[in-house]
Amino acid sequence: MTDFRPPRLLFVCTANMNRSVTAAAWSEHWLAQRFVNAEIRSAGTHAYDDANAAASTIEVMHPHGFDLRSHRTTRLTSVHIAWADHVVVMEPMHRDVVLGLSPDAQEKVVPMWPFVEESDEDHVVDPHGGPVEGYRLMALSLQEASKKLVAHILAERRKARQKR
Repeated sequence: MTDFRPPRLLFVCTANMNRSVTAAAWSEHWLAQRFVNAEIRSAGTHAYDDANAAASTIEVMHPHGFDLRSHRTTRLTSVHIAWADHVVVMEPMHRDVVLGLSPDAQEKVVPMWPFVEESDEDHVVDPHGGPVEGYRLMALSLQEASKKLVAHILAERRKARQKR
């Protein structure tokens, strides 16, 4: 990674319809707030290529200024992992799939759940198939978690530059 290349973040969840697309949208927002250009993608460990984001995810993100209607799901591959500087996973199973595809990616993997406030879970809760209120809660928890994640990643990049 060069000092001047924008960070590349890959967000991974199961179907690439809810959590990863939401975290990616919020992270892109927080990076832009800090005037940081970044390349952001999302993928799913069990996604079908070219499906839409979940209707409830689209609905709950719209009032925050995000239009996710054009999002298309992508199945995770080793090519995605090789592209990324940081692979942000929503649960331990996602980390396992990432490392199964790319065993040398250990240093890239960042779990999202430690950044979620008031959660003792070892994953980001997936609202898939539940009521829209679960999607709202997911969107709000990922709003704050993504803000913390961005601060963490930018701090790591600053440290790495200072060591050079």
